[in-house]
Amino acid sequence: MLNHILWPMVVFFLLQLKAYGAVSLALSSSPSNLSPFSSTDANSQNLNRLVHLSLTDFGKDMRFVCRLCKSFEQRFEDEKHIIRFHLDPTAKFWDGTAVTAIDVKKSWQYFTEEKKIKSIFRFAFSSIKDVIVIDEKTVDLVYKEFSLENLSNLALLKIIKIEKYKELESVELEDIVGAGPYKYKDIKTLEISLNPLREDLPELIFKVVRDETTLALKLMNKEIDLSLAKMSPRKENWLKKKSGDLNFWSVPGATYVYLGLNHQSSFLSEKLGRLALAHLIPKKELVKYKLKGSATLATGLFSKAFEDFYLQDSGPEYNPEVASKILSEMGYTKDDKGFWKKDGKNISLDWKVSNNKSTIEVVEVIKNYLNQNGLVVNLTIQEWGTFMRSVKSGDFDIVMSQWVGFTGPDMLKFVFHSESTPPKGGNRGHFIDKEFDKLLNRAQGERDQTLRMKFYKKAAKRANSELAYINMWHPDVTWIGRDCIELANGIHSNGNFMALLSLNYECK
Repeated sequence: MLNHILWPMVVFFLLQLKAYGAVSLALSSSPSNLSPFSSTDANSQNLNRLVHLSLTDFGKDMRFVCRLCKSFEQRFEDEKHIIRFHLDPTAKFWDGTAVTAIDVKKSWQYFTEEKKIKSIFRFAFSSIKDVIVIDEKTVDLVYKEFSLENLSNLALLKIIKIEKYKELESVELEDIVGAGPYKYKDIKTLEISLNPLREDLPELIFKVVRDETTLALKLMNKEIDLSLAKMSPRKENWLKKKSGDLNFWSVPGATYVYLGLNHQSSFLSEKLGRLALAHLIPKKELVKYKLKGSATLATGLFSKAFEDFYLQDSGPEYNPEVASKILSEMGYTKDDKGFWKKDGKNISLDWKVSNNKSTIEVVEVIKNYLNQNGLVVNLTIQEWGTFMRSVKSGDFDIVMSQWVGFTGPDMLKFVFHSESTPPKGGNRGHFIDKEFDKLLNRAQGERDQTLRMKFYKKAAKRANSELAYINMWHPDVTWIGRDCIELANGIHSNGNFMALLSLNYECK
């Protein structure tokens, strides 16, 4: 009789396990630092998006969305830029206490203090002059002056509690109380599990699987429910053919792949030289055949995910005949071996590349095209650390690299402004253009949003027309999962893990 009474309860419990059981997810690499004060790599930041909340973050269209706020508005007082946030009245910390305006002010103080914490992001918030508590759910962030980064940087400012802060000698991960829908359960080098704090969410177990062949097998054997890891187009295509019970969610990504050009090298310092080179890069063919269609041709730094800054013109297309005319106009002639020469010297380009297998394969194809069209390319493959030193020091003519994780047009300054050459910024090719600087400076100081977007877009067009880089492509973001996984709101173009908050899990 007792068993008869208990059995329905057991069945109900098992059904709940099926609906809300643990989901195994694959990552390509281990998060480097899970502290919200020090998380700089993508996996660390994305895990912290699940565990902690910021006032605002970026939605699928790379525009600001409220997370801990209900709404916000901006105003100006002289040079000061003031953002007023109205907090979500239902927001609570893990311990059940309400999130208040005082907690926002304390969090800002934690992120900017330099003794116990010394956050790597403290400089991003040094422009905040004050945080003023208006009432329990209303707070003003007062900035010294306007900048588009004022809002975008707030995605890094996690609203947290630290119990008995004054008594602590240093702040460890276990001292931090968050307000996110998940909480860290167990942290190991190759596995991190998160406990849900909402009844509609499953437990998440993130497993690091570095080898893509191993990952493919684990997906096929149902050891991994959902992969967020990067997989080469070739392996992804193989997996589609081998397994019919996997779902592939794919969106055009925000990551920007480019050919970086050293504007101080003799041949590439001339715009005509850069233009001739651009006409010898078979971008469409590479995307179609080498990348198996898993990327979108880039028209500039910003993909279609950035609706306000996306440009339509993809720039010079592969056309050896046009390149030949340009080189002839520059005074080059072909020798008996078919290589372009001027004053007895070949066009010789020093190309540095990291030891990433997929990148090397693409670069080798491009090198062959350039050789066939009369350019000498000296290719040097370097391990990652050496490669980055070469890039930052300008020890190259060409590099193939990518920019990831940027959130808005201020990236233009970091990458192309004449004041952003290393070590100050990322203008590693020493692109110096007064007209570009003028447009960008005008955009950064413009308070009117419509005019500001206009000048940013003009600056982006200027970088394109002067061939600051050669635009290549935006790799698709692809997640692969079992057919019992559903992502109700799809995935984000920047690979943001917030898409997991719409995950429905019905795997056996």
